[in-house]
Formats: sequence, C-alpha cells, structure tokens
Amino acid sequence: MTLPRITSGPADPQDDTSARRLRVAATPGARPPARPPQAPARRAPVRRVRVGRDAPVTPVPGRPLAEASSGQVDGPHPSDPTALCCSVVRAAVEVLRGERPAAQVARWVTPQVHDQLAHRARLLRAATTARPTRPVTVRRVRTVRLGPGTAEATVVLEDSGRVRAAAARLEVHRGTWRVTVLELG
Repeated sequence: MTLPRITSGPADPQDDTSARRLRVAATPGARPPARPPQAPARRAPVRRVRVGRDAPVTPVPGRPLAEASSGQVDGPHPSDPTALCCSVVRAAVEVLRGERPAAQVARWVTPQVHDQLAHRARLLRAATTARPTRPVTVRRVRTVRLGPGTAEATVVLEDSGRVRAAAARLEVHRGTWRVTVLELG
C-alpha cells in the first residue's frame, strides 16, 4: 500500500498570504486502506400492522400487539389470525363449489355468516352442474390488525383457473378468532 504525499505550500500560487495550507495529493495506484470485514447487521423482525384511530399504538418489535396496546382483550391474547383466515376463506369457497358442507365452517364463523354461506351454496348448486377439477389455492393474504381483538384481511384465491378476491373481518370471541364478515368475489 502506498501512502499519499503530503506537501505544504500555498493552495493557490497567486495567493500572496503567508498562511500555508496542507495539500494532499494521491500517488498513482494508491488505494484507500481496507476496512476490516463486518458481520451483516441483523435487524429485529417487525410486524407491519396498521392501527386504527381508536387505538393509536405503534407496535413494538418482538412483542405481540395485544401487549403493546392499552386496550385489553378478555381471556388469553389471540395469536396471528392470518392462517385461520386463509383456512376459513378456502373452506368457504369449497362450500360454494359443493365440495364441503357448510357445517364444517360453522365453528369459525358467526351464525349470520354461516347462514349466508349456506344459502349462497344452495343457490349455486341449483344453478351449476359442472364439478371443478383443481383445488382452491391461496395466492396472497394481507392482514391488518385494527385493535387487539379485531383484524381485517384480504385474500386472493385461485379457483379452477379463475382468480377470486375475498375480504374478511375477524374478531376475538372467547379467546379465539371468528369471521364476522365474509365477502367472496
């Protein structure tokens, strides 16, 4: 490694002041000193959560949202509703396709959602006779926690080559998540 040359003299030859300034001139082929290798910085995982106006709480990385908020939820803190939402929406589409009875999703939805789903499935069964061949797959899900006991999700599904969208609202009921509103497109 070659060090830069340091010369002293006026920075500007026309400058008639007596103050001398240091000039640093790099020698050809000189490289800056190498930095010691550093381990990549590890950041704490952060959950992306949108919090509503009623609960202006910023989520703290590594802590569940229910602990970070000021509101309390009856019973144990509910877990992340994303997996349940995917399962319920996929099962609801299978109910509409006639592959599953509506009673199988009754545990995870409110009675109103169950009745609407069963009614729509009866109407679709009467209108169509063709059976789909491909299973329903979830392409994407986005979950937004509105508070410690409320969440909303959008789900993009693939249903026999057709892409469908669904929106669901989940609320905590007796310590578990339940779908209170379900919109299937």
